[in-house]
Amino acid sequence: MTTIIVSQNKLTSSLGEYFDNSNWVNNNKSEFIYDSNKNLTAETEFYWDYSNSKWTKSYASFYTYNANNKVTIELSEHYNTNGTLFSQYRTTNAYDSNGKLIEILYEFNGGSLWEIEDKFILEYNTNNELSGAIAYQWNGSNWVFGEDSSKITLSYNSNNKVSISKSDSWDNTKWVDSDRTVYTYDSNDRIIIEDGQSWDGTNWVTDYKSEYTYDSNGNAVTEKESYLDNGVLTEQPVETITFDTSQLMANFSHPYKDKTGIDFIFSANGIVNKILSRSNTNYRTTYNYNEVTASTKDITMVDFDVYPNPATSFLTIDDANFTLKKVELYNVLGKKVLTSSENKINIQNLTSGVYLLKVETEKGIIATKRIVKK
Repeated sequence: MTTIIVSQNKLTSSLGEYFDNSNWVNNNKSEFIYDSNKNLTAETEFYWDYSNSKWTKSYASFYTYNANNKVTIELSEHYNTNGTLFSQYRTTNAYDSNGKLIEILYEFNGGSLWEIEDKFILEYNTNNELSGAIAYQWNGSNWVFGEDSSKITLSYNSNNKVSISKSDSWDNTKWVDSDRTVYTYDSNDRIIIEDGQSWDGTNWVTDYKSEYTYDSNGNAVTEKESYLDNGVLTEQPVETITFDTSQLMANFSHPYKDKTGIDFIFSANGIVNKILSRSNTNYRTTYNYNEVTASTKDITMVDFDVYPNPATSFLTIDDANFTLKKVELYNVLGKKVLTSSENKINIQNLTSGVYLLKVETEKGIIATKRIVKK
């Protein structure tokens, strides 16, 4: 009986649309699959192929869990323009006897062999709070500090909430300032401001900012992002989120469940009740429940080039074949460190290491690449 209830109460997909000045048209969609414990086991992203009027697969992630319902392996797949698999990324998580995440190993497969990229060792304070993490590079025989190594340090306020997440880079002899995020909370300990900053050698300078407001239940009902546009911090349209406040999200299988124990340390969750939609002036996302998801043929991913990669100061995204909407950069712990609407982004103040670059086009195509900051 329990399994039947779970199978009937789940968030099965989301549909993204954009307004073309007269109609709402297909943009992108995500499909979600769960196990009997409400754990997300597969997430697949599609974009709408306007030329052929069909959904086209963009990328997919698959999750494996331990007995404590924590993710042990995340496998991400990417496809080339022929529709064949050309690269995979694998993240392997290790936990201690108390269920705390203590190690994250990253590997890449560009052909037939898995290659070790780096690993993070996580540290905790006497209150069992995550206090930081250190990234090591694999030199072929040993784990060492190298140009891609980084150190993350967390500071907490008097209410045991993260107040600052700071990243340092390794300059061959010592750790040096790189970037940080400063968090502001309301009286209910909910994040209302995430202020992403980079160190310019003298001062901390804001690169992006996210601001949230909440309803009385703790749902994040508005989100406003600001990020650099031609060197000026520019506010983006406010996104409004709607909920069915008569139902709790915990009663559904959904993709926003904490998978590792630290998923929401660096960001606002803000989903208490059943989420229905997100929208701004030009875009909207509708969340669908209890569908019988149809099988969609795996086709191809829209590819794009990023250069140079590795990079030391600037990354350029080749957007000659699409109109860029937004670029987001995440560190290996999943914390967003940069947001921009430009195809050339300044990363010189970021910590050296591996990052996930997420690109969204005006047509809703979402694609990702791993990039290396030297």
